Amino acid sequence: MEDILGAAEVLLQWQNLLIGVAGFLVGCIGGAIPGLGGVLTLTLMMPFVSGLSIEVAMIALIGAYVGVQYASSVPAILMNTPGSAGSAAATFDGYPMAQRGEGVTAITISAVASGFGSWFGAIFLILLSPVLIEFVLLFGSPEYFLLAVLGLATIVMASGKKPLKGLIAAVLGCFIASIGTSQLSAQPRYTLDIAQLYDGISLVAAFIGVFAIGEMMRLAGRQGTSIATAMSPEGSRMEGFRLTFKDWPVLIKSSAIGVFVGVIPGQGATVANFLAWVEAKRSSKDPDSFGKGNPAGIVAVDSSNNATIGGALVPTIAFGIPGGGIAAVLLVALILAGVNPGPNMFAEDIGLTYTMIGAVLVGGFMSFTVGVVLAKQFSYVTIVPMKILIPSIITLSYLGAYVIGFSFSYVIQTIVFGVLGYFLIRYNFPIIALILGIILGPLAELNLHRSVQISQGNFPWFFFDRPVAVVLIAMIVFVLVWPPFGPHVKRKVREVRRGKDYASVDR
Repeated sequence: MEDILGAAEVLLQWQNLLIGVAGFLVGCIGGAIPGLGGVLTLTLMMPFVSGLSIEVAMIALIGAYVGVQYASSVPAILMNTPGSAGSAAATFDGYPMAQRGEGVTAITISAVASGFGSWFGAIFLILLSPVLIEFVLLFGSPEYFLLAVLGLATIVMASGKKPLKGLIAAVLGCFIASIGTSQLSAQPRYTLDIAQLYDGISLVAAFIGVFAIGEMMRLAGRQGTSIATAMSPEGSRMEGFRLTFKDWPVLIKSSAIGVFVGVIPGQGATVANFLAWVEAKRSSKDPDSFGKGNPAGIVAVDSSNNATIGGALVPTIAFGIPGGGIAAVLLVALILAGVNPGPNMFAEDIGLTYTMIGAVLVGGFMSFTVGVVLAKQFSYVTIVPMKILIPSIITLSYLGAYVIGFSFSYVIQTIVFGVLGYFLIRYNFPIIALILGIILGPLAELNLHRSVQISQGNFPWFFFDRPVAVVLIAMIVFVLVWPPFGPHVKRKVREVRRGKDYASVDR
């Protein structure tokens, strides 16, 4: 309780509340502009909050996280153009409502449902903390190595119909992470005798280059003067409040789906949105109205969208395995501040953990208030001309890269990663696989080395003497085997069932 009160004291200082509000507003702007999204927005913020204490920096970044998750539904509702992939399902019922002249009503439903989902995820994380403390203590170097492999395997197999591209991107990320002085031998690797690379690749420069510069290069090749044309938002805020809580079973069930999916690395809001929407439609008394402007569809999508935040923070703070792209940015911010996710987050850094959870609660409150009040104003962000947007983002990116260490070497790294990011995007390589390779590569290497040392010549068989390691090995095998063979197994099961049905009819 003392740690919770200490975190609340940090959160409720008026300066920190203002920083949280500012982060939320920045996130709303980034989420409302189609093509930017959360990862790019938080990446651009990171250099500018690096001078703050890690607690205050987390308040700003998590505030932006909540803002992005909410505001990415604004263009989905008004223009049928989601601000990010995670809000794609918001177009199903949000856009038909806007076409009926209920745009503000739909955005208000989105804001209120987002706020509830944020609170649901944060409360879940608070209640789970005692269990996580005991669970994390079961992990040693072998388990952390297998967990890193599981994270990479999950991302690779979640790369759609082309897992080979996901594998290539992940391996490339691991190789990039190995550039610099080895933490095992203290010898430089792949540095080409460039002194600036002895400390390795800057994670912030890599993020800015891949996400910001690469995405702006892609947008520059699009036709048109702006990303989209916004519809004039009309409707009632009070009606939005009423309709949100009218569908309270959908609100609670969808938030639970969001938390569950958020815990799984690599799944995130995109999967949660569609699962929640499909479940809301399945359990509805009027399923045919979904996709035609049913408010319950927006409730399902946006409550699950923001509930993934609490879920994604679980593997991020407990194991250092980001639950998604935005969580990866938070993980990088923690690492750069000298904070090691894992058992320490529930020991000497427990105050920081509760501060992060509290920041989600504050962000949820911002969705309830600021998000509703400015529902109409956020829509105007969606029509920023590209001739203003692209140069502004690129300039801000280079400035952010420079202030990392006030060195042009980081700017050069940003340019290199920008070109790399552009080609990855152009040829449909999953960016998140590359980023997780950069983050998880060193974790896997270090813990594999430690595992070999403690195995006392029994490597790799000693893994099977550790119960948690055996479970992780089974999960890795399942993740790698099920996607290619799962459809065949399902087809065989259906054929067997169909054969039994025919046999029963013949009798």
